[in-house]
Amino acid sequence: MNELLIKILQEKYLINTNYVSKQRGGWASLAYKVESENGKFYFLKVYDKSRKSTSYLTEHIDIYLPIVNWIENQTSLNGKIIRLVKTQFGNLKCEDENYLYILFDYIDGETVGEQNLTEEQVIQLAEIVSQLHNLKNFPFDVEQISETFELSFISKLLDWTERKFDDLKADIQEVLKPNILTIKNQVNEWNNLSEFLKGQSLNNCLCHTDIHHWNIITDKQQLYLLDWEGIKFAPPEADIFSIYEQPYFNSFMKKYYELNPNYQINDNTLRYYQISRKLQDIFEFIEQLQFDKLNLEEYETNLNYLREEVDKIAT
Repeated sequence: MNELLIKILQEKYLINTNYVSKQRGGWASLAYKVESENGKFYFLKVYDKSRKSTSYLTEHIDIYLPIVNWIENQTSLNGKIIRLVKTQFGNLKCEDENYLYILFDYIDGETVGEQNLTEEQVIQLAEIVSQLHNLKNFPFDVEQISETFELSFISKLLDWTERKFDDLKADIQEVLKPNILTIKNQVNEWNNLSEFLKGQSLNNCLCHTDIHHWNIITDKQQLYLLDWEGIKFAPPEADIFSIYEQPYFNSFMKKYYELNPNYQINDNTLRYYQISRKLQDIFEFIEQLQFDKLNLEEYETNLNYLREEVDKIAT
């Protein structure tokens, strides 16, 4: 794999390197640290096209990459999110038959991960989210990323809890079976909220939609937001829902309200995004376990993740 990556970096980015080190990636992509011959570091993200989740995550990649590039280069969030590196032909990605590649400048810091945010970092995160939500004068059509209150996977997930349940692997059935009714009830609640919110007049803004500690890097002075695949023009709750269950929620909202004095949380929209994320996580882990070629360790890890998500939805 390293030989392939070295070739891609040289041919597509004109970066000569003999140092490519695999890093801890997300569940959906591979991650590598790259050092060029002149000592500059990069972060390379690689999507395996054979994985079912890749098509879902990269479906709108040609829409969101230019938006992220604009946010980093042309707005107040410059220096607070990842910076894309273009190919020698000016493209924001490249690909071959098996993989899709996105290159970033390397951020010399560490993922927050399981660590707690300090009070200062909570305030900084609230400022970043507020700045994102208040961006205006977009040089792109927001309609292409606007919230529709639809989720393409819902019907398939419902099928897996009903008529196609027996098609699932025995391990997946065992995890799902005790909580099938709860999952169905959550889908029904999601459907009701979806139909209700489609008829409401809501104030939308640019939202990251996947703010959690594994998508935040700190260099001890500044926080940086990563992984913008889910960027949407949506109600603010599309971001706030992920902060809601954090112990620092009140501190975060105190600063957010200070910066957005006219904002009030919409409980229905908040609940919609909470349920959406739970159902999406369950669906994606089922899909990976059922269809992706995973080694034993990956399979057991994802099965445990699925078990955790199903347990959460039951509480």
